[in-house]
Amino acid sequence: MMNGATERYRMAASRIPDRVLVVGLGASGASCVRFLAGLGKRVTVTDAKEKGALLPYLRTLDATAYTGRFGGHDRRDFLDHELIVVSPGITTDHPFLREARRNGARVIGEIELASTFIEEPIVAITGTNGKTTTTSLLGHVFKAAFGSVFVGGNIGDPLINYVTDGRRARYVIAEISSFQLETIETFRPHTSILLNITEDHLDRYASFAEYAAAKMRIFENQTPADQALLRADIPAGGKIKARQYYFSTGKSLDEGAFLEGDLLHVRLGHEGFTYRRDISSLVGVHNSENLLSVLLASHLYGIEKAIIEDAVRTFKGLAHRVEFVREVGGVRFYNDSKATNVDATKRAIESMKGDIVLIAGGKDKGGSYGFVTGLAERIRGLVLIGEAAARIEAELGPFVPTYGEASLDAAVGKAFRVAREGDSVLFSPMCSSFDMFENYKARGDAFKQIVEAL
Repeated sequence: MMNGATERYRMAASRIPDRVLVVGLGASGASCVRFLAGLGKRVTVTDAKEKGALLPYLRTLDATAYTGRFGGHDRRDFLDHELIVVSPGITTDHPFLREARRNGARVIGEIELASTFIEEPIVAITGTNGKTTTTSLLGHVFKAAFGSVFVGGNIGDPLINYVTDGRRARYVIAEISSFQLETIETFRPHTSILLNITEDHLDRYASFAEYAAAKMRIFENQTPADQALLRADIPAGGKIKARQYYFSTGKSLDEGAFLEGDLLHVRLGHEGFTYRRDISSLVGVHNSENLLSVLLASHLYGIEKAIIEDAVRTFKGLAHRVEFVREVGGVRFYNDSKATNVDATKRAIESMKGDIVLIAGGKDKGGSYGFVTGLAERIRGLVLIGEAAARIEAELGPFVPTYGEASLDAAVGKAFRVAREGDSVLFSPMCSSFDMFENYKARGDAFKQIVEAL
C-alpha cells in the first residue's frame, strides 16, 4: 500500500506511533485494526464484550496480526499507549479514557484517523434525522455526474476502508454522527451539511446543548475556502468560518434553496434553478429539506440541472424509513424502524395521510415523548413495546388510547385490530432497538415478516 503513496499519506503514517490501542471492535474498530496493522503498527484491541459476541468482526481479522483483550478492559492498556482509537459506540467519558488523556495520550476516532490520509474533497453530512437518506441521494447524484465517488462513513462502509483499499475517487461523501464528531482534531470537510438538530441521545449527553455542540463540530476546522450548508433556522453564530449557504421549507431565500408550494428553488448569485417537488418519490416536509440540501450542494459543485433531475427521479427510498410494506383488509402498514428518536416519528406522522395506529417503544434514550400537540387527533391508537413503554404511556396516555404488548408480534396484531379500513399502521419506535433487537434493521425486518404473515 505504501508503494506510490503520496507525500500526505507518508506524513500521516509517520505521525502514528508504533503501538496503538483500538477500543471497541465494531465495524469501524475492526477496519481500524486492519489498517493500522497494514502500516506495520503493533495493535491491541480491547472490547468489554466477550469474544463470542464479536465473532462477525473477529472473522474479518483472521489474516491480521493484533493482540486482543475481550470481556473487559485493562486499565494498563489505556496508560501504555500514546494513541487510542475509540469506536463511536464507546463514550469518551469512560474513566480509563479520561485517565489516558491526563497521561498525555491522544484519543481519536476512525473518522479523524481516516481523514488525515484522504486528499480528495470530503462532503460530510450530519444531523439528527435524514443523514442516511441525504448521504445516499447526494452520492447517487454525484455518481451520475462524476462517476467515481466513495459513499460511506456512518452509513455503513467505514471511511478508513477507503484508505485501506487504496481507492481513488473524485469526491468522498460521508455520513458523520455526533459520536464520531466527538473525537475529531483536524477533520476538515470541503463541504459540511447540517440537516437539523433535535433532541436525541440524551442517554449519552448531559444536555441537549452538549449534543448540539457535538453536531456543530462538523464546521470546526473549516476555513473561508470551504462551504457550510445548514437549515436556515439553526443558529450558527460566529462559529462557522466557511462560506455559509442555507436551505428552508418555511421561507424564501435570496441565496440558497427553499420550498415554495410544489416547487424547489435554488438561487446562487445571478443563477436560479427550479424543480418540481414530485420529481422525488420521497414524501414529507423532512424529505423536502433533505432534497433542498442535495440540490444546493449539487449546484455548488457545478452539476448540470438535467443530471440532477434525472438522478433524483431515479433514486429509490431506503429501507426502514416510512417504508410501505403491504395493505391488509384496507389497512396500510409502514415500517419506520430507523426512527430512533421522537422527532423522526413526529416527521413520519406528518408525512402520512389519514388516521394512524402507532406502534412505538424500545430502549429509552432519555428525551421527552411529549410530541402529540396537534397530532393526537390523527393517532387512533398507540401500541407500546419494550423498556420505554411505561415512560411513553405516562406522557402520551392522557392524549391517545394506549395499549401495551409484550412482543412486536403481539403489537402488530393489536394495531391491526384497533385500525379501521383506510387507516395506516405505522411502526415508528422513537427509541433505539437494543432492548429487543440487535439493531434497527433487524427490528424493521422482523416487523415486515410479521406483517407479511398476517
